[in-house]
Amino acid sequence: MRTTFTIIILALSSLKLLAQTNNSPYSILGIGDIEDSYFNRTSGMANTGIAYRSGRYLINNNPASFSALDDGFFAGEVGGKAKLVNYYGSNVSVSDNQSFDITFRKLVFGIKAARHWGTSVGIVPFSSQNYEFNSPLLIGGTNGESVNQYFNGSGGLNKVYWANSYEFFKHLSLGVSASYLFGSLQQKIILQNTSTLGEYVSTTNTAGLSNFYLDYGMQLHGKISKKLDYAIGATFANKTSLNVDLSQTVLNADSVTLYQSTFPSGKFSLPVSYGAGLAITYNKKYTFLADYRRQDWSSVKSSEYVNSIFNVGGYNYYLQNSERFSAGFEISKQRVVSMGQFNALVELMYFQGGFYYNNTYLNVFGQRIRDIGGTIGIGVNSKRTPLSYTLSLQYGIKGVQSIQLIQERYAAMTIAISYRDFWLTKGRKFF
Repeated sequence: MRTTFTIIILALSSLKLLAQTNNSPYSILGIGDIEDSYFNRTSGMANTGIAYRSGRYLINNNPASFSALDDGFFAGEVGGKAKLVNYYGSNVSVSDNQSFDITFRKLVFGIKAARHWGTSVGIVPFSSQNYEFNSPLLIGGTNGESVNQYFNGSGGLNKVYWANSYEFFKHLSLGVSASYLFGSLQQKIILQNTSTLGEYVSTTNTAGLSNFYLDYGMQLHGKISKKLDYAIGATFANKTSLNVDLSQTVLNADSVTLYQSTFPSGKFSLPVSYGAGLAITYNKKYTFLADYRRQDWSSVKSSEYVNSIFNVGGYNYYLQNSERFSAGFEISKQRVVSMGQFNALVELMYFQGGFYYNNTYLNVFGQRIRDIGGTIGIGVNSKRTPLSYTLSLQYGIKGVQSIQLIQERYAAMTIAISYRDFWLTKGRKFF
């Protein structure tokens, strides 16, 4: 089975090479589209899970959740996503208004290191940028002559983390995740002949970002009655400054370097962020969850040239506080299995649904860019192997249609594969 899990990782890692990348027009602002998906068991519940606890699955939504892992086991998970996007707006080409992408999104591991201590390590996405568009540029001193400006942006930030949580008094779990954020954002601007699209000159700006990042979590859980369980969760991350290293390269049509330079290091600030969640479970089978997350982007201030690189604020656009509301439910199908001298409740599969309403951190032409949608999901725990599978479908609408703005209507499929086995124990296996 360990060989099987390795093959799955390699297969998912190669998916990025098999498809084009989704165009995301609004990712030109800030550090791109900030990832609000976790690609785990909560994906089918609109990624609602600040208060969610699981003994089998790695719940990255809150670092305090890892103390719930079953004793004596280790777990590994990989996740991937396929996404289809249609674009609508006055300036969108009717014949070229769609993009499709398949990407590998996460690789995480976790163990129950001690009776009350759970720990996890992994790599997950933090933000992504990908856009391209054309815009005319008038040539000064001419009689209305112009060239075409082709803009292309790519890149993103990744998060390598080590999270630990400890359970106190059987009801309170506290966690901390120590991460390293790293990546680069690249913008290319090419001046082209309007008729032939022949290249005159190109400018490439590359910004490398990195720094350590800490976020904290808490979960309080217990029983309301014999059949009713509750969990309350909270998360917090303080303001963090990312180190920014900027370089610029200008090439002529023959790729001869006309100008190349690096600039003084700067800072780009990530805001204070926090969230709260609630989970209510009836009879160990039916769970309802609700989350609220917020990031205080309006208080973020960076140096002037860094602001211009990341388009933090300018004519008819600026960053503002973001808020995300989500709710989800889960139905777990279980059965009692005899294991020698005792009986155990074993989960066979589960069904999920969810809804989210996201006020993003972008305001463009007086319009807050909103992202609204829903999810459904299903999960299966293999009876004969240590593997589990989670599949979720998502549909959402981002932005509005107008003369200045573009609306994205997207459908996505997320798959997460989990592997679990005994860790440093002589215990017997039951599958």
